[in-house]
Amino acid sequence: MACCGAAASTALAQYANSIRGQLHGLELCMDFPMYTVPLGTLMEMTRLEPHEVMKGKGLLVEFDRKMGKAVFVSHQWLEADHPDPDCRQIRVLQDALRTVKSMRSIPVDVVSETLNHGTPLPTSELLSEPLFFWYDYFSCPQKEEQTTGHKRLAINSIPAFVDRCSFFFALVPVLENPDGTNAISPGSWHGRGWCRLERTCRELAQNHDWVVVKGPEDLELISGAVASTRAGGGPVGEGIFTVAEDRSKLGPVLMTALKRKLMSLLDAQDFPGYRAFLNQQHALFRGLECDALVPVPGFEIDLKSPWRAMNFFHQNGFRSVSDKDSCGWMPLHYAAVNGDPALVQDLLVLKADPDQGTKGIHPAFGFERGMLPLSIACLFRNTDLIQFLVSAKAKVTSNVVIHGPLHCAAAQSTRESMRILLEARCSPLEQNSFGGTILQMAAYYGSSEAIDELPRHVNTPLNASEALHSAALGGAGAEVVHRLVEIRADVNIQTDEHFTRKPLMRAVYTLLTLQHRFYKVTPFSEVMYHAKGATPLMVAMLCCNHECAAALIAAGAQVNLRNARGCTAADFAIGRSLPEFLREAFDGRVEACRRVSLLARGWVELSF
Repeated sequence: MACCGAAASTALAQYANSIRGQLHGLELCMDFPMYTVPLGTLMEMTRLEPHEVMKGKGLLVEFDRKMGKAVFVSHQWLEADHPDPDCRQIRVLQDALRTVKSMRSIPVDVVSETLNHGTPLPTSELLSEPLFFWYDYFSCPQKEEQTTGHKRLAINSIPAFVDRCSFFFALVPVLENPDGTNAISPGSWHGRGWCRLERTCRELAQNHDWVVVKGPEDLELISGAVASTRAGGGPVGEGIFTVAEDRSKLGPVLMTALKRKLMSLLDAQDFPGYRAFLNQQHALFRGLECDALVPVPGFEIDLKSPWRAMNFFHQNGFRSVSDKDSCGWMPLHYAAVNGDPALVQDLLVLKADPDQGTKGIHPAFGFERGMLPLSIACLFRNTDLIQFLVSAKAKVTSNVVIHGPLHCAAAQSTRESMRILLEARCSPLEQNSFGGTILQMAAYYGSSEAIDELPRHVNTPLNASEALHSAALGGAGAEVVHRLVEIRADVNIQTDEHFTRKPLMRAVYTLLTLQHRFYKVTPFSEVMYHAKGATPLMVAMLCCNHECAAALIAAGAQVNLRNARGCTAADFAIGRSLPEFLREAFDGRVEACRRVSLLARGWVELSF
């Protein structure tokens, strides 16, 4: 059940009651028809043709919910004028849909599973009704000189398209473009501005889970905010755009999706959820020019009072700094998400405690109880607020299980944020309750800036080798592997999980290996079962992290080393559909892996 609760006398509660039942008037506007293709048509495709051609052939269907269920397919284009000239991405999707028919469920990804977020998606839900697929190249106008107005309408309708779809697929196989000058991967998909818009619209939709399609047999369900932020995710405005002017078009589109989300949360009386998304505006719109939404009317500024705090209380349904909502979050915690140092200063004047941890797990964020305001500011990359809190003598260390301030900075923040905390005497060698180091956290989340910054603050070499396992587990790519190898990571290191970790990690290891043997096999239980003696390459293969595997092989990873259970990395390839470059590597030819690794590291400059 969603957390909710706000005092009936607050302006927020009164406003929520005044609009309750009016959500039908706030439906996302669909300015352009939702053109799709039926599953049968998609499965027969051998060539990908643009919207105008498909429409002319009568192959497009205008979707209505009464017809069945729709799937939104998000993907990266391989070339500037064609997303998939050789139909390789579409073939992966076709094969994946065939695989789904033989699966009972699509498992949650390793990150979601480790945090106990979400449950596997039963394939019966996917196959229970006719399926229709939305894919930009054939669903939206492509001949811009003829249909500029229609294309603009289609772009404005993206939030509505995503919301109307029962499922969202991120189609992210590792592929080279036909002329060998570019490679796309899950990491590059996360970095593209348009892909970030589509993903963010999904996260703001009623059903925010989404499916990653890495290969014909490699599908996983992303469930929860923590999983969504790993390995390259970020705000739309800081994404990469081939046409720079496109960035300016997307602020109003994203604002439409956010407004609908906020109103639906108020309609459901989910005040903690409303606060979570209201205060994320600074993070969501970073890099875009948008005025912040101020939904609750009626606030009058009194310059003689700490008016920023008073307005914050007005908008968020609080009456004092000591209020705590049903998720265990207080005003200062939401202000840390907001990121405004002047607001936080006002709250401190009103005697807010900068060292007060959260008292519960917020479903919109997923992080453990006990999170400090400083940790939250780090997670949302609010650098000015981080500096302010440190200057205000806020605690820079904590005893939470995973996400202390420096671990959070390593996961999500900039080089400057790392430097602020390290200069405030945070230890670069700090470990969390699982034994995870700062470097491992940076590698897990794919934070290259943190990996670069840490060595500047230690007198002895960091243990970069173990961080390679974290990179492989979290989905990081070739650039992270390269940075770790530069600071002397051994690509052939073998773990000794059971003996070297802290008691909590040993308990998890024991529990999951027993689960794997006697009860249920899951992606994370399989990793733990094979963990002892595993190399980073083995972990990458188990997690279907093909870009990371290519980078490790290119850096000298051996394919014939054995873990404690006698398995090699090649054994984990048996019976799986692998990209050609990995098949060649397991046959002793590593040139393709070297090429893919180099291209993946250069995709920012080379991609279309």
